[in-house]
Amino acid sequence: MNKNLVEKAEYLINKCTAHTRESGLTFDWVMALTDESGYPSASMITASRADGVKWITFCTGINANKPNRIRKDPRACIYLFENKSFSGISLTGKIEIITDTSTKRQMWYDELANHFNGPEDDNLCVLMFRTERYNLFIDCQTIYGDLV
Repeated sequence: MNKNLVEKAEYLINKCTAHTRESGLTFDWVMALTDESGYPSASMITASRADGVKWITFCTGINANKPNRIRKDPRACIYLFENKSFSGISLTGKIEIITDTSTKRQMWYDELANHFNGPEDDNLCVLMFRTERYNLFIDCQTIYGDLV
């Protein structure tokens, strides 16, 4: 395992969330889930907080497509990429839907106010993604690994 590459990936993940955005980083997040017909379905999403490759949280509506799909199949792939540097961080694992107000307060960020009436909003939920495997392509190097 290339420890430096994993550390760089963790740095990028941690600096590309709504709570810790670092100016100059232009990475985008994509979440891939299984749709109602059993096919892969990917969509862009904003990460709220992260702990490197270990876990990442996202916020969305409790009755939106993502939570409905997660209830049927919690397996997911999260992809963080930047076109400029041609870097990609692919994480596979499982997602848990969290609705307790304390967690929603911790994950809340200002842009969510465009869709929800605060962290106490019953329609808001947190998607807690926990990584099981990773595939990193950074600085023209690729490494794979398992966390479980």
